[in-house]
Amino acid sequence: MDTHVKTELSLLSELLLSILLTATFGLYCLKANETFPWLAFIGFTLGLALIVGCWEEKKHSWSLFITGLIFSGLVWSLFYNWSSIF
Repeated sequence: MDTHVKTELSLLSELLLSILLTATFGLYCLKANETFPWLAFIGFTLGLALIVGCWEEKKHSWSLFITGLIFSGLVWSLFYNWSSIF
């Protein structure tokens, strides 16, 4: 495989992993608690993004994973809290 194709697949995998990770954790929080703990959910995504950002190596940047975690954390938090917001 060409290195360009490997890089694109890696970026796509990072993005899908961040979306799947936040969606499954959000679903767990929704089922385990009576009301959705949106502060704990946002704290989980920001904390995990901070940990990965501090531990990243110079030769492989996890910037798309970190961005995907933060963005999907905000989107899933709005999605799971939609009934309590409006």
